[in-house]
Amino acid sequence: MAVKKTLKKKSPAKKSTVKKDGVAENIMGSANEIWLAGLGAFAKAQQEGVKIFNKLVDEGKGVEKIIKKSSQSASKEVKSQVNKVTSKATKSWDKLENIFESRVEKALDKLDIPTSSEISALLDKVESLASEVSKLTGNYVKDVKTATKKAVKKAPAKKKAPVVKKATKKVAKKTTTKKVAKKVTKK
Repeated sequence: MAVKKTLKKKSPAKKSTVKKDGVAENIMGSANEIWLAGLGAFAKAQQEGVKIFNKLVDEGKGVEKIIKKSSQSASKEVKSQVNKVTSKATKSWDKLENIFESRVEKALDKLDIPTSSEISALLDKVESLASEVSKLTGNYVKDVKTATKKAVKKAPAKKKAPVVKKATKKVAKKTTTKKVAKKVTKK
């Protein structure tokens, strides 16, 4: 809406009042036009605002779909990378574990320490022999494993020579000879 400004011409006799009244009318007219322009903009915004809002919502939905697709593909890629790294780490850990076990097994073999499978095989043989002996003698041992453990505990251990006593005797001889030597030199 365009409003034309119209200036009313006043009589030339009232010059001082014409300028004041004309300026006041101009200001009032401009203020009225600004007010009307604001009302028109408000009405237009109300009419077009809903359309613009709906259009923005539709565009936002499209952008959201694109973001979801890209985030899903990124998360799939990250998961696959994590799975690859996990499988590599697991393989490396298994290799390390196998190397460690083989080295421990070799060390135990060098020390002539039997493995658990060798001990269990030996116990099986002892059980079969015990059952054969019990058939021949008539005495039956119910639990061979506990009987063998008891027998191993009861077996006397070899006594070692008293190394400590010999060392203390030597130290005692040296200290007594030194004390005697000091006493003799003092006198």
